[in-house]
Amino acid sequence: MSPTDHKANIPWGKVEESIASPHANYTMFISSGIRILQRMMFGIVPSFIQRRLRPLSTKQQRLHPTSYLDGLRGVASFIVFMGHYTEENLGWYTEPYGLYEDGAPSSPLQLPFIRVIYSARPMVHIFFIISGYVLAYKPLMQIHSQRYADLASTLSSSVFRRALRLFLPSFITLFIMAIAVFTGLSEDRYAGQYYKLSGQLHHVWDVCWDLLNTSWNINDLSSATPPYNPALWTIPVEFAQSLILFIVTLGLARCQSNIRLLLLGGVMTFCFYGGRLYTVEFLGGMFIAEINLLSSPPYTPNSSPALLPKYSLEDIKEKPRCVPTLRHKAMEIFWISNVISGLFIASWTNYHVDEVPFLAFLNAHTPSPYDGQKVWFCLGAFQIVTSCTQLPCLQRIFNTGIAQYLGQISYALYLTHNLCLTALEPRVVPYLDEVFGKGTSWGRHCCWGVGLMVYLPVVIWVSDVFWRVVDTPTVKFARWVESKCLVEFEKKV
Repeated sequence: MSPTDHKANIPWGKVEESIASPHANYTMFISSGIRILQRMMFGIVPSFIQRRLRPLSTKQQRLHPTSYLDGLRGVASFIVFMGHYTEENLGWYTEPYGLYEDGAPSSPLQLPFIRVIYSARPMVHIFFIISGYVLAYKPLMQIHSQRYADLASTLSSSVFRRALRLFLPSFITLFIMAIAVFTGLSEDRYAGQYYKLSGQLHHVWDVCWDLLNTSWNINDLSSATPPYNPALWTIPVEFAQSLILFIVTLGLARCQSNIRLLLLGGVMTFCFYGGRLYTVEFLGGMFIAEINLLSSPPYTPNSSPALLPKYSLEDIKEKPRCVPTLRHKAMEIFWISNVISGLFIASWTNYHVDEVPFLAFLNAHTPSPYDGQKVWFCLGAFQIVTSCTQLPCLQRIFNTGIAQYLGQISYALYLTHNLCLTALEPRVVPYLDEVFGKGTSWGRHCCWGVGLMVYLPVVIWVSDVFWRVVDTPTVKFARWVESKCLVEFEKKV
């Protein structure tokens, strides 16, 4: 049979299908590739723009009782970025106002209170107090409602997931920064560049291992900063102090409320005079959470607190508004004064504090065994955080959309801002110096403001992507690992 006769015996539909099949497969391949590319391009768009473009496809975030602390943490993380940006580009602004001007008048940005917008160092202490508060909040609620089985499950889950939650995103950040240094994308400011990629990766692996081991060095207030990303020195502190917090929470779980507060205050006092300042801050966050739960009207225990009232998170309702009394106004003035005091302490200059009025007095009267600013930052942080828990006006500020968004990306922003700075500064700063110069006050302001306009969108974008691609999946991964490790009985329950 000839080839012509063979074709003649094939049904016409099959011939059409055989002819169209390659074209159809090619079209399907192209359309699939376009859809994947569209999803990738949409995925790298910041989340707040995604919500504008597709409002129905994204979940709306709901506020919870401690949302304002998330907002405060987000603002503090942003100030850390502002501090590192300012310190690296305009060191004059870290000096006291009117002193060490180096040929140009001081900036209003250097005035007390205003300079808080780039005072990075006090923000770390706010982080620690907020962490203590948030980590203890749910366990304390379960203690008050006498749900000890749920408490055991909560503490067990928190201990199990804590290392993954803190260290996995940190390690990913370190590897990204190591590759950036090796390829020349980032300057070798914090770590050297190796000739071979294997050497660079081996070095960053050692850095990750050292970072993990530093968790045991919880008593050193001045431990060495890790290479590649010095901001990560706080991660081992967070991990170690979290475990201490969980132990203290478990140990005091069955105590009466007043006894628990008394013992907790005693432990904090012991830690303070023993030089364990970070432990004081974490346990202080727990202390504030306990006070707030006890002072909430629906949950105040009676005179015999052996049996505490039972309540759940769902039972929390907005406090009824009443006519302000004289006592209420006095307390409001007291807490506002604490905020002012805390912000003034947060205005602490990096250098020459002995020449700053009032701060020089505090520095000269630093209690033993401390030396320098950290103990005063601790006090100021307690004043700010505690006042936020008592002043609805501050809570409304930190519950706004911008503050809540910064709270969502706060950890990612803290981890990645140095990556952005080390990549952008070598490329942007020379142009700013050439155009504006830093020999005059006007030139310094222009360099600071224009540089911020260039850096800020990049830092927010990178933080947003890292939050969605690394940070959030890490939380889910930690929960998944935990679910796979649970015994069958707990899974059924």
